[in-house]
This record gives sequence, C-alpha cells and structure tokens, in this order.
Amino acid sequence: MNNKRPPKKIIDILPPNGSDKDEESFLQQEEKPKMDELDFSIPKEEEKFNLEPEEKHKEPEKEPIIKKEENFARQEQKQEWEEPQEDFSVKSSSQNEKIFSDDFFKPKKGINFKKVLIIVGITSIVVAGFIFYFTVSKAEIIIKPKTETVQFIAELGIDKNIAFIDSETSKVPGQLFQVEKEGEKEFLATQEKELREKASGTIKIYNQYSSAPQTLVQNTRLLSEDGKLFRTAQTVVIPGAQVEEGQIIPSVIDVEVIAAEPGDEYNIKPTSFTIPGFKGTAKYNGFYGESTEAMAGGIVGKVKVVSAEDIQGATEILVVELKEQAKKELEKRVPPELKILEDTSLEEIVEASSNVKADQPADKFTVKVKVASKVLGFDENDAISIINENLKNKISEDKVLLPESIDIKYSVIDVNLDKGQARLSCDINEDVAWDINVEKIKQDLLGENEDKVRQYFAARAEVESVRIVFWPFWVKKIPSNDKKVKIVID
Repeated sequence: MNNKRPPKKIIDILPPNGSDKDEESFLQQEEKPKMDELDFSIPKEEEKFNLEPEEKHKEPEKEPIIKKEENFARQEQKQEWEEPQEDFSVKSSSQNEKIFSDDFFKPKKGINFKKVLIIVGITSIVVAGFIFYFTVSKAEIIIKPKTETVQFIAELGIDKNIAFIDSETSKVPGQLFQVEKEGEKEFLATQEKELREKASGTIKIYNQYSSAPQTLVQNTRLLSEDGKLFRTAQTVVIPGAQVEEGQIIPSVIDVEVIAAEPGDEYNIKPTSFTIPGFKGTAKYNGFYGESTEAMAGGIVGKVKVVSAEDIQGATEILVVELKEQAKKELEKRVPPELKILEDTSLEEIVEASSNVKADQPADKFTVKVKVASKVLGFDENDAISIINENLKNKISEDKVLLPESIDIKYSVIDVNLDKGQARLSCDINEDVAWDINVEKIKQDLLGENEDKVRQYFAARAEVESVRIVFWPFWVKKIPSNDKKVKIVID
C-alpha cells in the first residue's frame, strides 16, 4: 500500500477519567489523528502484523480509546480501501488492547470457481449419461428359428418358345444357342498295298456334227493325242448341236473315263481325245473330247494307299478340334446366369469328306469337316420359383421355405434341341423354418431386462437359439422405444 489514504474521523475517542465537558475541550485541543499515519505496509508472510504505536509513530500523551461499538462501523469503512487477505492488529500503547478486531482487515471469502466447475461438470456428465442412455441405447436380437429338411421329386419343362413362367404346366423359358465350325486338315496315308489300278478322270465330249443327239454306249473308246486309250465308264447321250444364223454351236457333256490298262503311264496331263469308232465317217471330226484335269490313279506295284481307317481317324481328330472350338465360343455366348445341363447339349457332324477315296493310292490326303454345337439353357431362379410355389401347398402354414438352402439334382427325361424343348426330373432337398412373428416378439420384449428376455425365449418352441447385442455396453435391458430395437432372423 503506497497510496495515501484519505483521513477518517474518529469520534469515539474518550480521555481517561474525564467528564463530558473535559471531553469536549480535549477534542478541541487535540489534533485529530489521521489513519494514514499508521504503517500499513504489507509484511512478509511469516510475520504477524501487530503494530505498536510507540514503535511506529509518536502518539499524543492521552491515547484515545475507541469504543468497541464504533469498531464495526469503522471496519466497514476501512474495507473499502484496505488490501485483502492481510491480518492487521493494532494495539494501544497503554492498555495493549487491540484497536481493531482480528477479522477487521480480512476480506470476504470469494467464490471457489474450481469447485463450481467440478460440480457443474459432474452434474452435466450425469445428465448427459441419462439422456444418452434413454435416447441412444439400442438392442439387436438375432433369432435362429428351428429348421428341418424336406425332400420331394418334381418335373420341370424347358421351352424356348415361351417368354414367361407357366406355373400350370411347370414350364420355364429356355434359350437355345448354336455354333457351327468348319475346317480341313491334311494327313499322311499309313498303309501300303500291291495294286494294279487303272487311271481315270473326266473329259468333255462335244457334238459339232448335228442337232440330233448322239448316244455313246459304255466302254466307248476315246484316244488321247499320245495314243493312250480310255473308255467311257457308262452310257451317255450327247445333246444335239444348235444352229444359229447358219453357224453350228456345239453341245457338250462331261463323261467319266477309265484307262484301258493299269499303270501310271496313263496318269496323263490334260489333252484332247478322238472317238476311234467314228473313224472313216463324217462324225469323226464332228465328235471330239477334251480333258481339263490330269488323269490319276493308274499304278502297278506296291504303293501307299489311303485306307478307310485313315479317313475315319483323321475325321475324328478334326471333329474333336472343331467341337472344342465350338464349345469355347458357346461359353462366351451363353450368359453366366443360365443353367446348362450336359444332356441338353449336342455336338454333331454336319458333313465330312476326304479328297482321296478309301483304298486309293496316295501319300497324303485332306479331310474336311463341319460340326454344329447346340445347347439349351434356362434360368435356375425360374425353376426354384415354380418348385417353391408348388411346395408351399405341401408344408404347414406355421413354416416358411428357405430358398437359399435348396439343392436340386436334374436328370433329363426327354430333349429335342431342334424344337428347343426338354423335360427334366428334379430331385429336391430344401430346408423349412418355423415362422417367427417379429413384430409380436418386439412388442413383448420392450423394456424387459435380460432375465425376462431369457425366460421369454425359453418358452418359445419355434426358436432354436437367440443372441442379444446391447449398445452401449452398460445397457442391460431392451429399450422401451421399439425404434431402438432390431430383430434379425438368422
């Protein structure tokens, strides 16, 4: 305290052993004491302030005595400027009495904000806990009903000509997929044979003689330019020529011929032919022949031949390769959600040929094959839908089907891929469960504790097991609000 305090009046000071009159004169003569003459400097904490008048300042000869009644009034005035939390005790020099009471300079006790904050915080947490408990608490009840497996057999039809499920006839829509693959491959002959074979081939015979047709009987001779003799393999009729504006337009026919003798010397290149039987007549120049391909097959001796087994084996090899290609292409075309049965698929040979006939001489030959692959598919969900619709009539009303548990083994009774139809026999195993009334259970359990819940489910024959999850962890009973309760059927 270093500021100078305003002087305060002391009106209760009385001289020792004096009368009222003396008191008045004394007050007129004495100089009024000033409060700032006292030393109110703040002492150290360990010191006790007890300021004696004779040690701190000079006092008048007659020390005033302050009435106790005025101490309280003076104390109230002094607290307006006194420093808090200091214990000042002032005693008179003569009587060693305290002029001020012990609590004169003690400040009023302030509010302990730390305690207040702690109390408010604890109260808030408790209130928030109650709010959280009643508004956020949840319970999930997982119920596993009792189940059993039923077995039965049913027939099912697949038809590509319908677009929707037909429950009356137990038919489902089918889809037919088809792929064709064609290829050719060269193979080596594997057998040898002693042969005396005549060459053969085809020549074109022209009629430039007349408009009348000409018959050539079987074995009619045809002579090549180099003198090789061939004969017609069968009787043929050469059409008559046409005459336009005085010009003869010859007619033509293809005729198969065979060499007169065996041997490879008859395997001649394309050439022209005459008919020796007409020699010496006008027909000799009017009928003639030409070949556009070489004669072949003439041989004498041991040579490689293409056997029937060679052709059959080569055809089978090529068929397997083409079927595999067709199968892979079908897999790309068929949607993955469709059910494909092995017995409703077909792979067939459309055509197969070899450029060399069986038992003909050749070192190698070429096989050409064309295959077709067909498959009939259906959506198994459609089949399950029809099966379960029929099965509902065979189980009691207090049970429900579990479609996810169904197991079906199909066997084909009949199939017609050309029409896109099939008839199947279905061996079915499927689970059924006791029906659980979720809403009734929820209403029955609202607000119940764990023991009540256990007793409740123990009395229900349709329930196999129950698991309850409370949230938060301290919740021990089912919430009273049904929106906070969730029931799951496992």
